[in-house]
Amino acid sequence: MEILKELKKNPIFKGFGEKELYSMLNCFCFEMKDFEKNQPILQQNQPIEKIALILKGEANVEHVDIFDNQSIILNLKAGDFFGLEETYAERTIFINSLISCEKSTVAFFDKTKFIFPCQNNCKHHNILLKRIINYISSRNLMLIDKIKHLSQKGIKEKVLSYLQSQSKLAQSPYFDIPFNKTELANYLSVERSALSTVLGKLKKDGIIDFEKKRYHIKQTK
Repeated sequence: MEILKELKKNPIFKGFGEKELYSMLNCFCFEMKDFEKNQPILQQNQPIEKIALILKGEANVEHVDIFDNQSIILNLKAGDFFGLEETYAERTIFINSLISCEKSTVAFFDKTKFIFPCQNNCKHHNILLKRIINYISSRNLMLIDKIKHLSQKGIKEKVLSYLQSQSKLAQSPYFDIPFNKTELANYLSVERSALSTVLGKLKKDGIIDFEKKRYHIKQTK
């Protein structure tokens, strides 16, 4: 079963045998679906009934405000969950949408199974719940990192703050980001034209270099 191979790569399911994983899949009322690029996986204001786990591909967490302005909150990759925070916060509807960035495969689980242990009080279920808390904590740190980027005074500072954080994650001055220019502008809450101007100037000044989603920080200041 292909999903078992993908689950074993996920830190939350690490160390479980196939028998335990089969048991959890049955317990969590599992189902799996494929999505095309730009296809909504779960939508803003939709009732929260399931938690999504990206098995293959990528997806953006997006929000549209009352003025129809779109912003990207996070980029999620294979192994990332969507809906855990809302479930544990006892929200009834999704406050953001999950949109596939490319052809993706997503597993869905009954949200109630992630809140309450099963009737058998399985040992592996209890271990899983503890790991989920660690996962949510790590996700919160990512959001704090984004707040740091957005709190910078100017577009140049926001861009450099974000690119430096990506460089640190990659542990290299050469790295790929998950966004094109339009998506990066939405993520940093700036105008695309202004972002392009800043990126062009940073490149001209020899501070960075880039081609599409590939970046190189040439100077730290």
